[in-house]
Amino acid sequence: MMRRVMLLLPLLLMPVALLAGPDWTVSLPWLLNGGVWGVDALRYAFLLLTFVLWSVAGVFAVGYLKGPNSLRYCLFWVLTFAGNAGLVVAQDIASFYSFFALMTFAGYGLVVHEGSAEARKAGRVYMAMAIIGEMAILAGLMLAANAAASHLLDDLPAAIASAEHRGVIIALLLAGFGVKAGLPLLHFWLPLAHPVAPTPASAVLSGAMIKAGLLGWLVTLPLGEVLLPGWANALVVFGALGSLGGALLGVVQRRAKTVLAYSSISQMGLMLLLLAAAMGSAGQAMAIVPVLGLYALHHGLAKGCLFLSTAMIPPANARGRFLRWLLILLPGLSLAGLPFTSGAVAKLAMKDVLKPDYHDFMMADALPILMSAGAVATLLLVWRFVWVLAISDGNKTVNRWQWWGWSAACLASLSAFFWLPLVPAGEVGSDIGNAMQGQLWTLSWPLLIATGMAGVAWLVSRRREAGA
Repeated sequence: MMRRVMLLLPLLLMPVALLAGPDWTVSLPWLLNGGVWGVDALRYAFLLLTFVLWSVAGVFAVGYLKGPNSLRYCLFWVLTFAGNAGLVVAQDIASFYSFFALMTFAGYGLVVHEGSAEARKAGRVYMAMAIIGEMAILAGLMLAANAAASHLLDDLPAAIASAEHRGVIIALLLAGFGVKAGLPLLHFWLPLAHPVAPTPASAVLSGAMIKAGLLGWLVTLPLGEVLLPGWANALVVFGALGSLGGALLGVVQRRAKTVLAYSSISQMGLMLLLLAAAMGSAGQAMAIVPVLGLYALHHGLAKGCLFLSTAMIPPANARGRFLRWLLILLPGLSLAGLPFTSGAVAKLAMKDVLKPDYHDFMMADALPILMSAGAVATLLLVWRFVWVLAISDGNKTVNRWQWWGWSAACLASLSAFFWLPLVPAGEVGSDIGNAMQGQLWTLSWPLLIATGMAGVAWLVSRRREAGA
């Protein structure tokens, strides 16, 4: 019964939330200090990601879960989902923080579910980092609320921009939400938690939950309110460390889910570069924020699909082996920006808002170069992920619930090219297909470089094996 609740909860709530559209608000004067819940264009993209990914992962989990601890897992799953969905629609500080904390601490139950020594160690690191992050978020929100004399999130950016302790507030919010988002030096829990968590939990941890940190940045930081070149330069450095450093660490991993964990750190580093551009250009910030929403939606769907695929490795003699490998590979190629995928839509939108003429802080000229390097790094991690899966033992027993969940995840990710431009969070245009035809080389050359590098590495490894 509880498994059905885990499955049905996001499916039942999704039409109510999404069909209401991206412009609704509900006042709850009896809740805490006076709750305000609602959805705007930016939150709509995050809400769409949350409901779609939790729905498909829930279907997968119904067939994946086994053993006497399934009821406990379902309970933590429902609580974590409630926190994740709630923080997206919360527009007052108390509701937002309460839901964020619920998601964070309930997520601990998903990380340690397997009960192994490795899972308990990952859980301890996760909890320690979570507490540090929650303390920083709470302190930052309280200082910001005091400066704004308001309990609404919408009033915080302008108040922080003119606050006496602006630097302290920004640092607290960057660090606090950065724990969840995998900010470099605060990312340690990610490569520990993802490999030990059950596969559907890993999918939502990386696909949806770490995006909560990004949303926290977007709704609280003074983006567009004031020019912050110093913070922009610092975030460029952290973004480069995340996108390139995460890739360097990821390509030497031997476990598929660990490779994907470092891939998430790398991708969040790219999003951090966009955030840096928004902080360093007050006039361009309002164009960058919706692009970040679209990129988060694209990345969450593709990454969730890749995590679910780790339990779908076809045995050597499996029927439909080629089709299954194709469905494993395509979301990864989308993640790297393969033309005519959602990744290409997101990367073209990013390229458009990162033109150096739009920004005047010191490291602005490095942004296009770092984005291109990040695209190469992304595909290198995808090829490493595919290689690690290829040398793993195939899963001979995959039940229909897993097939349905994974197929739905693949469909959502691969069809996103057609409906992503229609999401009101961004302004990439419905004629993106025509525009892409003139950008094929721009999108393709990083993929060709990464594929060539992966091919060279494969040949070297084969020669070493032959000579051993």
